[in-house]
Amino acid sequence: MVLIPAIVFLIVAVYLFIFQKAFDMTGLAMGGFLGVVAGSFLAKNSVDYWNGAISGIATPLTGVLVCILVLAGIFSTMMKTGGVADGFVWLGAETGITGALFCTFTFIATAIIATATGTSIGTIFAAVPVFFAAGVQLGGDPAMLAGAILSGAIFGDNLAPVSDVTVISASTQTYIQDGETAEVGGVVVSRSPYALLAAALTIPFYMLFGGGGDINMALADSASPTGLVMLLPVIILVGIAIYTKNIFLALIGGIISGILIGLASGRLVLDQVLSVQDGHLQGILYGGINDMAGTIMLCLSLFAVIGILDKSGAMEAMTTKLLQGDKPLTPRKAEALLAAGAFVCSTVFAGVTSAALILFGPIGDKVGKSAQLHPFRRSHIMSAMANSIPVILPFSAFVFVVMIAVKNQASGDVITPFTLFFSAVYPWALFVVFSGSIITGWGRRFEGRSRVPEKTLQNIEIPEQDNA
Repeated sequence: MVLIPAIVFLIVAVYLFIFQKAFDMTGLAMGGFLGVVAGSFLAKNSVDYWNGAISGIATPLTGVLVCILVLAGIFSTMMKTGGVADGFVWLGAETGITGALFCTFTFIATAIIATATGTSIGTIFAAVPVFFAAGVQLGGDPAMLAGAILSGAIFGDNLAPVSDVTVISASTQTYIQDGETAEVGGVVVSRSPYALLAAALTIPFYMLFGGGGDINMALADSASPTGLVMLLPVIILVGIAIYTKNIFLALIGGIISGILIGLASGRLVLDQVLSVQDGHLQGILYGGINDMAGTIMLCLSLFAVIGILDKSGAMEAMTTKLLQGDKPLTPRKAEALLAAGAFVCSTVFAGVTSAALILFGPIGDKVGKSAQLHPFRRSHIMSAMANSIPVILPFSAFVFVVMIAVKNQASGDVITPFTLFFSAVYPWALFVVFSGSIITGWGRRFEGRSRVPEKTLQNIEIPEQDNA
């Protein structure tokens, strides 16, 4: 019965996404809190039950995540308002890219935009009116164009330093020595080779199968090269994150530089930063926080569910079962469990990867520590598997988002949940890359002896390659 809150949340998510096609993060948060309330009627001790919920919400991880999401929301809104997508459309039109080349260009451009903004769903809604319409006019295959946009959005969701998936997958993994969470900047840098390899495997498919339509050279006149200047704040953000290993300083630096660059280049005006119209606040600062409010509430509700599971002993029981008592897991088996857990959770939650990682992340942290896996490695495996095949299943939230975004721009049965399952190539490539990495051990990294206190090493066999 302790799973009732999670089950109620799942029912609400399926109802909203599949039956009502309502992709509302506040609605998901409502489902989470309804689940918590429903579970309270079955508790043996309601005081302990609510103490467990509060303890889940009050963890240091919650505070870190909320602060990051607030700043990330402002940065994401600033990038969208700055119109970085217009710059890529101008680039494609000026270079004469058509057909399959434009489909490939769409994947690359969407991936860069998603990495810059950190919002996969926002990128889909921003990219479809721009790249999909232009791509069809330039001879691109509609189904492959839609798949390329979805693939690019997932690339950013998995890699962006301001993506909620990146932040959650990093923040739920801690070092054995001091309990500190994995650094987001370090996670992004060390994850890049995997993400880029998956992208390299994806590109040939769009090069081969992305064309075949009729070419019409008429493009939107609004495309402008000045949109490309908004990539500078992204470079600044990543640079600060790598240098300082502090995501808060990086986000603040990215926001300030982005606003200044946007104002100087004419991509932004002062009223777009913050203004009041008819008694209502609007602008990048207000809109960024407001857009993240639903996601923040969703995180709070799911952390309450985790607190209840932990208080009841369910989390410990599940972790003990996975760890097979006191026997340490081999690195490969631990990674396989991390992959399977993230895959299943993401599937169950209809591709809502942030929710899946919030619930499975704490279990994955303990599973990975049993094999001395580095927090970065744990984070990479869970994020990749959650963002792989589950996000392109016919009932996935991402699939329905794409269907809604293209419904007024494609006719007939050209784009369906089943065509997207095959045309969104990047999630498949991500699955292949990390499956191969787990089997072969490529990129496997351990938390080095220097970070592990002596008492923790008792009865634990440290692999010889722990300094890799």
